[in-house]
Amino acid sequence: MALGALVPLLTAWYPSIPWEALVAAAAALLGAGELAQRHEDSKTSAALHETSPLDEAARLQVELTKLEAKQTG
Repeated sequence: MALGALVPLLTAWYPSIPWEALVAAAAALLGAGELAQRHEDSKTSAALHETSPLDEAARLQVELTKLEAKQTG
């Protein structure tokens, strides 16, 4: 993100830089940001579809409650 902010500053500091180079740099920064975002989104999606270890603990708690109910009832 900081690199993206430098692209417009380069035109002020070095007015002789060709605009094509700045456009290419901006496009590369946008592409890299998009790839990073997609990678993070895929990790988030994978984590959301994993089963939690707490699910197994909850299932065992339900079974234990049923067994205790049978013993007392």
